[in-house]
Amino acid sequence: MAKNKQPEYELQKAVVTYLTIKYPKVLYCASAGGVRTSMSQARKMKATGYKKGFPDLFIYECRGNWCGLSVELKVKGNYPNEHQKKWQEDLGNRGYCARICTGLDEAIETIKW
Repeated sequence: MAKNKQPEYELQKAVVTYLTIKYPKVLYCASAGGVRTSMSQARKMKATGYKKGFPDLFIYECRGNWCGLSVELKVKGNYPNEHQKKWQEDLGNRGYCARICTGLDEAIETIKW
């Protein structure tokens, strides 16, 4: 697909590139939520534990009172759905810093913080 057809995919790639360069020793994992899949692949993902709304990026580093950082990435004009909001709420209630970031600058500032 053309770059402008998957803006959140491009945003996630940029954030992961930033993390890889700036924080090479940080332990993180990104979800494949923004990648378009076939229905059979989606069924396989669900069967192996993928959950709707899981954050785009999860950083497994404790800082201060937080157990780690989850980031849901959005581009301007896109908003989190109910599954994404619920994940953010549940993670926050369990001691994780859970943020929804719009754009690269906000994501980078959140990671730095």
